[in-house]
Amino acid sequence: MPLKNISSTQKVATSTTQLQDSYNRLYQEWLGKHRNLEQQSKLFDALNVGDGKLLDVACGLGLLMEIAESKGTESYGIDISSVAIRRGKAANPDFKLVEGNGEFLPWQDETFEYVTCLGSLEHFVSPANGVREISRVLKSSGRAALMLPNSHNIMAIYNVYKTGGILPELQDYERFGTRLEWQTLIEENGLKVLSVQKYNVGFSRLFKKGRESFWYIYNIIFRLFGGKWIPLNLSFALIYICEKKQIRIFPVGSMESPDEQNG
Repeated sequence: MPLKNISSTQKVATSTTQLQDSYNRLYQEWLGKHRNLEQQSKLFDALNVGDGKLLDVACGLGLLMEIAESKGTESYGIDISSVAIRRGKAANPDFKLVEGNGEFLPWQDETFEYVTCLGSLEHFVSPANGVREISRVLKSSGRAALMLPNSHNIMAIYNVYKTGGILPELQDYERFGTRLEWQTLIEENGLKVLSVQKYNVGFSRLFKKGRESFWYIYNIIFRLFGGKWIPLNLSFALIYICEKKQIRIFPVGSMESPDEQNG
């Protein structure tokens, strides 16, 4: 399928079958050939992984697991695409890869010290369900790292100026959000955001047509200075480092409200 150079609207999947069919096709095409480990390395390093088990939700071919296993971390992966899991197992037969839905994880509560989800929640039928499941399987002392796309990154803002749309489409179904919109979704569904980091990239040739001047200027600056000059709120993607929200239990018969007990 040729990649589009037109402005896009946000389209969301309405069923698991619809999403699975889409990613089976994409992993037979360009996603199945994509082996750039930069994002996976960035997410893994941001989590500061130590001892314990790691789960990569929507793991694709298992690229982040390759990094984890190379550093001695016991890792697990789950993805909705049977094609991705089959190819991942062919490349790494010993990896613990499971075909399944990230909104219904097949592990018990508080199983993992670390959970990662790289650029995938935005594609789920229900991202909120995905966050709740990550919180459920994460240990109370654990940490999660979620990478999500920023609707108001510099490229998107320029694309709105040029075309009236957010971005050219790369995948069939995708949501975009600002830093606070994603943080609200995360914190309303069982996780607490500890910090937010930025992730930026040079613009690929996909975004060049009709945007030549901006494309050249941005890429020259990015080659010279990286993404240090780009503000967090205008970054291409955002990495949320999270912990599990702790549920406070009040004594039976207590007449105080939570606000009163907090003073």
